[in-house]
Amino acid sequence: MHLIRFPNREQHKRGLMALLQVPGLESLGLPDRQMVVKDEHIRALEREKVSFTYLSKTTANGKTKTPVRP
Repeated sequence: MHLIRFPNREQHKRGLMALLQVPGLESLGLPDRQMVVKDEHIRALEREKVSFTYLSKTTANGKTKTPVRP
């Protein structure tokens, strides 16, 4: 599980739409455009080119740095 934050309202809205495309998995929405998601959600966000920042210490798919998406 990963804690992420969307940079603005537009990316948050796009992110929610991308997360809805992942069948059978739940995510947890938190205040300030933060969410707790799983690896499958991260892949959906990356596929849709949604901007987000990792806030958790561990990242998806063996990545070592906290990426900032354009």
